[in-house]
Amino acid sequence: MSDRLHIIITGDEGKAQSFLFSKRRLKTACFLTASLFITLTVISYNAYHFFNTNKALNNQVTELNRELQKSNRLKHSLALKVQDLQELNSNQAEDFQQEKTTLLNTAVSELEERSSMIERIMSNIGIEVKDVVEDRNNSGGPFLAPRDSAGTDLVYRSDRYMETINFLPLGRPIPGPVTSAFGHRTDPVNGKKGYHSGVDMRGRYGQKVVATADGIVKKAFFNGSYGKYVEINHGNGYTTKFAHMKKILVKRGDRVKRGQAIGTVGNSGRSTGPHLHYEVCLDKQPINPSKFLKVNKLYQPVIISQLNAKKKHNVSLTAKNEHSASSDTSEN
Repeated sequence: MSDRLHIIITGDEGKAQSFLFSKRRLKTACFLTASLFITLTVISYNAYHFFNTNKALNNQVTELNRELQKSNRLKHSLALKVQDLQELNSNQAEDFQQEKTTLLNTAVSELEERSSMIERIMSNIGIEVKDVVEDRNNSGGPFLAPRDSAGTDLVYRSDRYMETINFLPLGRPIPGPVTSAFGHRTDPVNGKKGYHSGVDMRGRYGQKVVATADGIVKKAFFNGSYGKYVEINHGNGYTTKFAHMKKILVKRGDRVKRGQAIGTVGNSGRSTGPHLHYEVCLDKQPINPSKFLKVNKLYQPVIISQLNAKKKHNVSLTAKNEHSASSDTSEN
């Protein structure tokens, strides 16, 4: 069998061309051609795949760059906001410090003014608030360097005044005028010379009678010629007595505050008309209540509560300042 292959090609003019091929070489050529085709196909496929992958990666890189730019813009925006907040915080801290200083100075000034007023009032009625006497014996504690304690001393002094003044019978139990003074007088019932241990104050029938200081009700009952009667112990040697009332609004053992209603004006007992017999005693001895009655401003509960509020506010501010000072010291 021949291993050669003849290929004859004829044209329109009858000319013929003959090609002689070796079958072995033809097979080899076909194999090489097929291999080349397959190789090119694989290479083309991989190139296309790599192209698409590269394009996708480029798209991802582009998107990531956009996100990075957005993040940078956001970071810049946040940095500006943080800067604005820091400036705002700094301004607020400065304003707060100025406001605190102004408030403290105002509060100290008002407290100083009120303390001076209380000193004058207490001096006029002959009452002295004694300081605590220091004794180096039976005392101790750690040594602390002195501080600027003007505000603290003022609060302490005001506190002592308030502790004293809350239990002093200051002001009027009713607003009516005095119809019979303290001391020697002509008795309104029998016309004889007598002694009056308190003052009589005219009032409207049923008008409220209020306590003139904090204390505890010692007596509350019908007391013969005194009629309906209340006695309050103020715990500092002072007691106050209220007589001839129409109605008693408290009972024995009750704690009362200045300005609290304890009864109503009446005409009970030995009396010639609606009035209140008011008595102030010191160490069980009647004293003239006239100077105490003249302290009208301190009688008003609103003013007393305002003074207490000022004292508490100043104590709070002083504590804050001392805390700030101790913080600064610990930081240094």
